Amino acid sequence: MLETVSALFVSPENKVLLGLRASWKRAWADHWDAIGGRVEAGESLREALLRECREEVGLVPTRYQLVLSEPERFPERNGEALHHIYVVHSWEGGEAVNLCDEHVEIRWFALDEMEALPNLTIPDLITLVRASPDRGA
Repeated sequence: MLETVSALFVSPENKVLLGLRASWKRAWADHWDAIGGRVEAGESLREALLRECREEVGLVPTRYQLVLSEPERFPERNGEALHHIYVVHSWEGGEAVNLCDEHVEIRWFALDEMEALPNLTIPDLITLVRASPDRGA
């Protein structure tokens, strides 16, 4: 089964980094989502998380926590998958830069700005950030 990892980067100002998925993406095209992607064969979740973040935005998580693992909510539309979402509170690499064609834009959002997005992949992303034990630390 396909597995994915996603990173919700949370800044010291409690802003969350999201990427606007490209129109050509099969799942959740033109939606704001956490940074991440597929776990490759033989790769651990940790290895996949670090690789995906480095490849997509040039950041390497250093303090992070797995906050959700769940099956794809819409398998009939997006295919069977198991998704692992991490909240990331510190990282190396400086400023985030959009390094791939999977996102047409990356941007930092306050939680109230995320709530106002009509095209957020799943509202649970906001809940996961709010419930993160390191929030505001």
